[in-house]
Amino acid sequence: MTDGFLRHPFLRRVPLLLLLLAGGFLWRSALFPQPRTFIWELPASVPVTRAEIQLWKGRTLMARAEWLNSPQGALLEELQLRRGTYRALSFLELADGGTEQHTQPVELDSEETVHLWLRPR
Repeated sequence: MTDGFLRHPFLRRVPLLLLLLAGGFLWRSALFPQPRTFIWELPASVPVTRAEIQLWKGRTLMARAEWLNSPQGALLEELQLRRGTYRALSFLELADGGTEQHTQPVELDSEETVHLWLRPR
């Protein structure tokens, strides 16, 4: 009776299904970097001719992006990052010839989309 029970097609596939579920859980866990979309908002009141963003974790540069030729609106960047605390540096060149540099902390948890300002309020 037990031989027939173990030969059931569904029961033979249970180990594979459990393995797939465990892999899916681990893949979306904090153990691996997760895809995140960063939306960098430019200041509407200040004309920007060039923008650069650097994302740091401790002393390690994790990402750098640069937008030339008077970027406007929201600037998008797709990154693969783990949860944790990061530091965002933004460098802006303004239309009047001036420059600005801003630093802001970035705390990543489980969110897939992160909204930040290039010129913190």
